[in-house]
Amino acid sequence: MLKDFVDAYKREYFKLFSNDFYGQFKRFENALLEPKFHPSSELKSELKRLDAFIQDQVSIAIIGQFSSGKSTFINALLGAEILPTGATPVTAKITHIRYGTQPILRVHYKNGSQTLNDISEIANFVDQRVFNADINELCIYAPSEILKHVNFIDTPGLNSLSKDDTEATKGILNNVCAVIWLSLIDNAARASELDELRLLKDKSAICVLNQMDKLNKTEINRALSHAKTTYNNSFSAIIPLSAKQAISAILSNDQALLEHSNFNEVLKQIKINFQNDELKQNFILKKCQELTTLCASQHDEIANIHDKAAQILNKFDENLKANLQNIKGEFLPKVELAFKEIKEVAKEVSDEILSSLKPKTMTRFQSQKTLLNSKKITPLTYEVLTLDSDEIFSKLIYNDVKFTKFLRSYKREIALLEAELKKKIDELYDKLSYEFMVYKSEFENIRKSASIYSDIEFATLRTQSGQVYELYLREFELAKIAKIQKLSMFFEKLNLKVVANYENAIKITVYFFKDKIENARISHEKDPLHFALFIPSANETYERVLTSLNLYEFENEMLSQSSFLNRALAELQDQYHDICKQKLKEIKELKLRHEKLKDEFLKIEFKFGANAPK
Repeated sequence: MLKDFVDAYKREYFKLFSNDFYGQFKRFENALLEPKFHPSSELKSELKRLDAFIQDQVSIAIIGQFSSGKSTFINALLGAEILPTGATPVTAKITHIRYGTQPILRVHYKNGSQTLNDISEIANFVDQRVFNADINELCIYAPSEILKHVNFIDTPGLNSLSKDDTEATKGILNNVCAVIWLSLIDNAARASELDELRLLKDKSAICVLNQMDKLNKTEINRALSHAKTTYNNSFSAIIPLSAKQAISAILSNDQALLEHSNFNEVLKQIKINFQNDELKQNFILKKCQELTTLCASQHDEIANIHDKAAQILNKFDENLKANLQNIKGEFLPKVELAFKEIKEVAKEVSDEILSSLKPKTMTRFQSQKTLLNSKKITPLTYEVLTLDSDEIFSKLIYNDVKFTKFLRSYKREIALLEAELKKKIDELYDKLSYEFMVYKSEFENIRKSASIYSDIEFATLRTQSGQVYELYLREFELAKIAKIQKLSMFFEKLNLKVVANYENAIKITVYFFKDKIENARISHEKDPLHFALFIPSANETYERVLTSLNLYEFENEMLSQSSFLNRALAELQDQYHDICKQKLKEIKELKLRHEKLKDEFLKIEFKFGANAPK
């Protein structure tokens, strides 16, 4: 006992393991429960179950359909009439049958509690007509000799009236390495049975054909031949039996009847097929392989979910250039049209200014010398063009209807153009946001599809899926907002310098020409030979209006290859592309972590499988 304690202490704290099969399993268990894997309580429980499985004797599941005489057969194995029998299916709960010095019944309830009961009360727990729905499973302890070597598990069968009990039977089959398949000899190998035999894959199984006492020797041989052909090597042995004769012989100590029942052959086949360590070891090896494969697969599953986020980003990035080109193709003509409209207004304003030029006769005095060297002052008349600023202001500003109406309309058009452009950029982001919101709704409440998967890994996945805005969208939205703000500043500038500046631009233009005409006239009067009168040309007037309206400044911004729209969309494309690259890099790192963890699980499997005895 002291040695066992020391060995257990060393295993726990020094991680020292023996080289036998159990030591190799503990080494495997220790590797699988590394903290970096964040093992679940279910995985720990499963490994504890396998640990107990190695140290315990083989458990044999007994599967029998309705009226196959399963309870009578188990009573024969127990050597006493413990289980009730009858025409109605009675085994309603999974019942473990183990060795004990005295017959006793342990009842396990769904709430985790247990009770010990006299074996005589068993009918109240196994008869599905009266059993308590709160019962989870039963355990019978009996002093039968065979139970010193093997355990049995009595199941409700695969045709239980309860779907839950049928599923429980399938669950038991998944966790045992040995099966006794009980069938009626005169009704064996039916189609319904053959469909269920797939559940015995990779199991060590024998088939017992009960109620052979109903047939003669010829009929028994014929039934055996049919069963062997039809079952097609599903069983390592097929044995005819009369469970009724067996229990009767055991109770009456009738050895001849016992031999005639063929019960001893059943016991012999149980010993041959089920009482060996290799059976348990192969089962453990298979289960451990399943565990590592399953543990590895969770990281494939998580990586695939991260990959779906990457697919959203890749798709967005791949379509980004084309989508922005579509926006450019839609709005460049509108921007060009907006510029041309204001330019046409400038032309009309220019024409109005020119039409307001009026001729005016002016007089200047010229001094001339006479023959006597005296001075003579001669008045000379000349004609100049003058601008009536009051008339122009009245026509273009104060009493204007046409231009005022246009400007109001133009201001609305500019605001509408700005709103439409912002909407298109919003839609580009909104589409990406929608894809991630769908992703979020799909995975933020995801639950692990296998019980042994890591709770922590899936909790992390749920958190990441629920935080798609913070993880993926925030930077895209910030880039979008900054770009929209920049566009708003351009349109505000356009409005202030062109639309709102209209009145001031006209006044500046008119006063410019008035001053120039007047200055030219004064210079002309002083020196007519060197200074000509100024007459504004149509082109000069038009150019001056364009300058006063700041249209030269906006011409490059609205019409050139480096226009505000081209620059804004190109910058947005670069920013979005860079964000995509960064986010894809982060996702790749997440996936790489899970790929490494998957590989580590598979290496554990390889090491254990390679070193395990065959």
